[in-house]
Amino acid sequence: MRHDLAIVGSGGAAFAAAITARDSGASVVMIERGTVGGTCVNTGCVPSKALLAAAAARHTAADVRFPGIVTRADAVDMAALTAGKDDLVAPMRACKYVDLAAGYGWEIVAGTARFAGTADSPVLEVSLNAGGATTIEAAHYLVATGAAPWIPPVSGLAGAGYLTSTTAMELAELPESMLVIGGNAVGLEMAQLFARLGTRVTIAETLDRLAPLDEPEVSAAIEDVFDDEGITICAGADVMSVRGDTTGRSVTMKTAGAGSGSWRTARAR
Repeated sequence: MRHDLAIVGSGGAAFAAAITARDSGASVVMIERGTVGGTCVNTGCVPSKALLAAAAARHTAADVRFPGIVTRADAVDMAALTAGKDDLVAPMRACKYVDLAAGYGWEIVAGTARFAGTADSPVLEVSLNAGGATTIEAAHYLVATGAAPWIPPVSGLAGAGYLTSTTAMELAELPESMLVIGGNAVGLEMAQLFARLGTRVTIAETLDRLAPLDEPEVSAAIEDVFDDEGITICAGADVMSVRGDTTGRSVTMKTAGAGSGSWRTARAR
């Protein structure tokens, strides 16, 4: 297949480039080995905000502040909550991505692309998900495959098991406790989400405050909210090691000026 532009990946950057190219009259093909749509609709803004909205509703119900009005926040059916999030994501992915590509007139090939050919005449060899292979040749190529979470080199972490922001939003059972490593935007979002669902949450940030890249006033406001919501904050803390067994995980952290200490999860996933 010969095209003006071949794009590897199907997230926001890939779609922006494809739409621009099609508006200019260029022929486009897109190759995606996994789920179409990239981070925002599948593992980022859309699912996280849907779950945060649900957690906020539970948090409000748990806050009995008005005399004569009784509200209640029961245990969370995490499997049902996750399924509801997926039911929201799937049609949005179809409408905003799959159907959009069809409307603009470019094909999305399901498979894994690798460059072949020569430096002067590169081509893409695509191993199709359905079996077999095809070769795609284009005048221009765009690699827009996005990124994967970086896993810190903590002793024992790989063996003990861990969640990322993606896999945390796929849980079918709510953990009793959770340690969130990292106090920037994604870590803060996950910490508040699970705390409001009923998990006992501790957040460890290696620098001296949460949201360390923002103004100190922002950090102070966030820390006040987290304190009020029962989230334990360990700032200036380095996670040194993790050990896991059938009942949970044991974490050793080193904190500035306080030596090292241990923290334990219960039935963490």
